[in-house]
Amino acid sequence: MTIRHRIRSLALAVLSLGFALTCGEGRAQWPFQRPSANPVAVEVLDVGQGDSILIRSPEGKTVLIDAGPTKDGALRVLKRMGIDHLDLVAISHHHSDHYGGMEEVVRELKPRYFLASSSGHSTRTYLRLLKTVEAEGITVVHPTSRSRKIELGSVELTIFPQAPEDHQEENNNSVGLRLKHGSFSMLFPGDSEGPERQFWLEHCSDLVRDCTILKLAHHGSRNGTDARWLGTVRPELAVASMGVDNEYGHPHSETVRLLRSERIPFLRTDQLGTIIIQSDGRGWNVVEPTLLRGKRPTPEDVERVAAATTERSPSRRESRSRTR
Repeated sequence: MTIRHRIRSLALAVLSLGFALTCGEGRAQWPFQRPSANPVAVEVLDVGQGDSILIRSPEGKTVLIDAGPTKDGALRVLKRMGIDHLDLVAISHHHSDHYGGMEEVVRELKPRYFLASSSGHSTRTYLRLLKTVEAEGITVVHPTSRSRKIELGSVELTIFPQAPEDHQEENNNSVGLRLKHGSFSMLFPGDSEGPERQFWLEHCSDLVRDCTILKLAHHGSRNGTDARWLGTVRPELAVASMGVDNEYGHPHSETVRLLRSERIPFLRTDQLGTIIIQSDGRGWNVVEPTLLRGKRPTPEDVERVAAATTERSPSRRESRSRTR
């Protein structure tokens, strides 16, 4: 599989700031590149054992998918990055490691839209978040039985059709999203397990097929990835968010071995911190944080990236069978 990491500069016209919501052979030796002018940026934030992903379109539209496990962890990261507004926030599903910090984000940054499933799984904390969304007058959007598209300037975000509600496993009520910018695409499947991924493969395989980059479901858990899923998505890169030495043993060794057997590079926030991906709509790259500060990569940087694509030595983490 050829991995294209060089981005050609491309002038992108600034479009209107409004949302349009409709139904509807060798590996590169060095994956980190300098940032491009006016790309779409997808930033898999380092928020510990949870998910939080920031999308910034070339026109300045901003989307936050999930907000990590802690009350103000995601907000602190966003403020350090200079984010002072959000157009859309999304909760992939109703587990606290994905919405724990969203109430503070909503209060401080007052997004225009709030996207979440209508799953009946709830907690007191989640209900308080919904009350805050209502109090702030934020427009709520839900997935439906048909795909829906949100235009973010030159970037298109498609909401997958919602699978039938799983009353036993909230992971299977995840909101599926596909980002598209030119020929570049990225898939966000929440924490979906086999039944929901099977539903998507049967009902909207065109949204799953041939994505440039895959955000692994469920932090690299064995129940978040399988051979058929990878064979349909055919990603050039996989990324996952998880905490260092987390008690769940994420990523599971089965997932790492599967990625290796399919020759899919794998980057993880527990090893690299926040992972920044950019695309001009043709090529794509991974931006190393030190390069954003104008520093040249060191041999240690190269070794660190190499380590991210290989399985760790067996440890106490691998011996635990507990999953979340």
